[in-house]
Amino acid sequence: MKFLACAALILAPALSSAQEEARTVPAAALSKALQWMQNDDPARRAAAYRTFYLFGKEAQPAYKKTLEKAQRLHEKKLGLLVENARSNPFSELEIIADDLKTERERIFKLIHTDYKKQGDKVRMLVNEVQGLKKKNEEIRNVAARDSAAFEKAVNTLALALAEVKRELLVLEGEELLDEKIDSDKSLAEALNNTFEGESYLKTKAIVDMVRKEVDNLTTTNSTNAATQWANSSQKAFSKHLNEFRSLFNLGLLTMEERLSAAANSHSVDMATIGFFSHTSPVKNKKSPGDRARLAKFQHRWTGENIFVGSGSPVTAYNAWFASDGHRFIMFAKSPNLIGIGPHGKHWTMMTGRK
Repeated sequence: MKFLACAALILAPALSSAQEEARTVPAAALSKALQWMQNDDPARRAAAYRTFYLFGKEAQPAYKKTLEKAQRLHEKKLGLLVENARSNPFSELEIIADDLKTERERIFKLIHTDYKKQGDKVRMLVNEVQGLKKKNEEIRNVAARDSAAFEKAVNTLALALAEVKRELLVLEGEELLDEKIDSDKSLAEALNNTFEGESYLKTKAIVDMVRKEVDNLTTTNSTNAATQWANSSQKAFSKHLNEFRSLFNLGLLTMEERLSAAANSHSVDMATIGFFSHTSPVKNKKSPGDRARLAKFQHRWTGENIFVGSGSPVTAYNAWFASDGHRFIMFAKSPNLIGIGPHGKHWTMMTGRK
């Protein structure tokens, strides 16, 4: 009898990718590493990244998956932080800013509309500007809120996201640029890769812009107030006008001594000789340009307003605001210098460009 030899081949079941990772990096180590990657302490996160290097190249697939999980968790945490009005002091700022921008553009066109000095139109315009003033106050109050804790929390997440991005690039064999991971550029790039981060950066730009507007106004008012040659009426008028120019984010006007001397000289001449005109009968003072040159003003004059009737800076402003051509000069875009010449009830205002 012939016997047939038979052999049985027993196949071992194939290991899943998760089982392969578990053989390379223990599950407990993976869990702990992911936990540490979410820690606010950069040292803890760095330790988590180093853990995978201890297991060699075989751990790279597991490392990549863990980094991607950490990235998703960071993005989720950032979203909750940015979208929550309790944690984000600027949650409503973007809507307010869009509304303000629209209103600034609309009302600025009204400011430069010739209403032929119609009283009802002027009153309408005054009301429009007062409404714009309230909107400016609202956005400035929001931008002034304490955001230290919020900024710190966002920056912590931005740094964590930048670290994850760096580690993923290393795994892909990318050559990294010689730039600090915590640089403003790196953090901004990390945030820009997420919807919530992009929203945060847009809001931050608005906050910075509004704070800069307020700082510029404060600085200009302080500079003008500190001038030794100017009197209280000159300082009060410049402050009043700059407050309203700032509502439209126009360049603010710095008081200029020589230009003010030219303006004041014209007011004195009008009061003394008894005329009211931009054209002077006084020799060498016929035009505003003549008067500016005679006062040795070194820059370019751009406009002149005259008024008679009150010694009040606010009254002079209101009279010019109600007169279309004069209002256009007060709210022109180009000037950055102002000369103010009050004399009794006579006023001359000149603008210039340095």
